[in-house]
Amino acid sequence: MHTQGAQAARGRTSRWLVAAASCALLFLPGLAFVAGARGEQIENRPPVQFSGFDEGWRSPFAFGQFLNDRLPLRERAVAADAWMDEHVFSEDPAFGGNATPRVIRGDDGVLFLADAFDAACYPELQIPVVVSNLDRLATIIAESGRNIVTMVAPDKSSIHPELLPDGLGQRECFDVANEALWSDLAAADIPGYYDLRAALIRESAESRELLYLRKDSHWDQAGSLVAVQQTVEQFAPGLWQDDEVVYRGLSEYTGDLTGFQGNPRVDQAPSYAVVRPDVRSVSVEQIDDQPDGSNKRYINEAPEGRLIPGRTVMFFDSFGMAALHQLVPFFEDITVVRLSDFEADRFASLISDADNVWFLSVERSLGNRLVAEIGSTEFLDQLEIVLRQP
Repeated sequence: MHTQGAQAARGRTSRWLVAAASCALLFLPGLAFVAGARGEQIENRPPVQFSGFDEGWRSPFAFGQFLNDRLPLRERAVAADAWMDEHVFSEDPAFGGNATPRVIRGDDGVLFLADAFDAACYPELQIPVVVSNLDRLATIIAESGRNIVTMVAPDKSSIHPELLPDGLGQRECFDVANEALWSDLAAADIPGYYDLRAALIRESAESRELLYLRKDSHWDQAGSLVAVQQTVEQFAPGLWQDDEVVYRGLSEYTGDLTGFQGNPRVDQAPSYAVVRPDVRSVSVEQIDDQPDGSNKRYINEAPEGRLIPGRTVMFFDSFGMAALHQLVPFFEDITVVRLSDFEADRFASLISDADNVWFLSVERSLGNRLVAEIGSTEFLDQLEIVLRQP
């Protein structure tokens, strides 16, 4: 009886400790925010911006993300919450009350982003409409006389499904949606479209490299080279030279997926640089006041025939950001703009001023971008009018 009473008391104490810790995780960051403190970004993306409550049903979600990204003590709260999930509840980390973890542990220590499965299984728009909107965007640009390269960067789970764990609950719907998306894209005859998924699968089989960072949701520098090479060859056939790619050994990175787990860890991945000694940087100009300075215009000079001529605009996300150091040395004049900074008038003007347009979006974000942003009917109608003007 005495032993049972002691065990019961210890159980009550443990529950009280867990409850106290949970309250601290919930309220301390908020109190610190009210007091004026701001947290550092711990994910591999820029903090979400908030422009007001004019985005309809998306406004509350956008405002919540805006606050969440700026909560002080956030890194410690994530780490503490992850420790509790793993050591108290014996679960994978799921910070912030999420029903399911954001990270899926695959074979051979490879981590996957669960968001990719949510995007496939609960799409914002049906796949035929997404593909149709992308086709119309590329067609409008091509019919205006501009060169267009259209690419979708596959999620890691699309390239290496063999490394996913057995018994994954969303696997069946993911496989169905994944096959439908890529087959529809391939069959749509989209102007300038290049099938990066097929190219990456071929390259991974030939090189026996993963092509994606083991602890991160993005491709590695060998994977980004596949996209850069194919883009260069589409804009300027014959310009690409394999001997300008130099292996730099292994480099360290901190995987964003380990941050989602509450325990950021350093890993290593192969590093590849593009070395073109006869290409000289003339200027690098930030084109707006975005705090992370991602949106820039690069101007280079080189002997005749060594650069993609004219003015190029590239609409990109974090996958394109990972490839910037490899792609910039091939262009005479390239402006890079994040898709997440979509503004209809500005994007239409950038396309109007360009000779070459490169669209590169990661698979998991394609639906939203082709519903509410660069592929929306309103923007495409506007773009068609702008590009028809003399």
